[in-house]
Amino acid sequence: MASSDHKKSTQGLEALIQQARRNEAIAAKLFDIELEMLRATDLSSFIDGLTENVRGRFELDDVWFVFTDIEENRRLLHLLDSQGALSERQLISTVDFLRLTDNGSYPLLRNRPKALARLIPSHLREYIGSLAILPLQMEGRLIGALILGASDGQRYQPGMEAFFLHQLAVKTSAGLTSIWAREQLRQLATRDPLTGLRNRRDMESTLEQELGRSQRYGQAMALLFLDLDDFKHVNDTWGHEAGDACLIHVANHFQALLRRDDSIFRFAGDEFIALLPGQNEASADQIGKRMLHELAQNPLTRNGSEISISFSYGVACIRPESNSTAEELLRIADKRLYEMKRSSERRKSQTATEDARDVTSAP
Repeated sequence: MASSDHKKSTQGLEALIQQARRNEAIAAKLFDIELEMLRATDLSSFIDGLTENVRGRFELDDVWFVFTDIEENRRLLHLLDSQGALSERQLISTVDFLRLTDNGSYPLLRNRPKALARLIPSHLREYIGSLAILPLQMEGRLIGALILGASDGQRYQPGMEAFFLHQLAVKTSAGLTSIWAREQLRQLATRDPLTGLRNRRDMESTLEQELGRSQRYGQAMALLFLDLDDFKHVNDTWGHEAGDACLIHVANHFQALLRRDDSIFRFAGDEFIALLPGQNEASADQIGKRMLHELAQNPLTRNGSEISISFSYGVACIRPESNSTAEELLRIADKRLYEMKRSSERRKSQTATEDARDVTSAP
């Protein structure tokens, strides 16, 4: 009898030791994941690095984020898109999210995920057998979840111990809050507050980088310098609120026309600069013409009236064989811009003179 008790005691001790070792291994993985979070330099590297690390270290089939549709999250997702983040992520209404997750702050484990299909990307729904839903918070507000998916229907089940999953949720929430705060500070330093475009300071550093890349890899790049025509007339006629609306309208249409690799900046006032990697002067000129056509087809509507917007532009091109400086490129583009502006003004003046002559000579 004593021998049997001793054997049970030994087995129990061994089980405790094995559990302690498993817990230690999990804690070590969580520590490594937290270190990787701290090394992230921007939001996309944080999100991509986290999903890849969690998936790899815990041998999961997939890991993704779900965010509620609050305005803060829309801005967060927009930034992720602009940074080219690769991780799966989706937006869901706050009401649906709270309903599906029981408005909980502790991890939710489910091995019959069909009822939670709204939380699963459509291409994953066929083979995900169980889920761990880790609620995420920023500044005390529930903003979504990190979701761990497994094809094994027994991997996550209601009632299972979720202490380490809760630890991962807390670490992820803290890391996301920190990186998002840093991104917002960076936005304040590098973004124009009115249009949301990158500002002159950011343009100058980006242009220097592109010059170096051009000379290093032999890649051409065009610079397009744009200046709105008669912008003062818009302010004087319609008011400064209309002027601000005009700048936002122009910025939105410029962004929509450019490729993913292109960059558009608000340089100063009603001046904008587009950097176009891989483009020569001829193709940059075509882009300028497309922008003019786009604005001509889409005037700004203000209080039921249409405000026509046009601009003049100048093109300069980085040639890999040259040692052009940023100052030289800006000077060339600026000179060509004002040549176009003067030419346009001469045409307008000539047209006005001809119209006046026609009126005075009429019978």
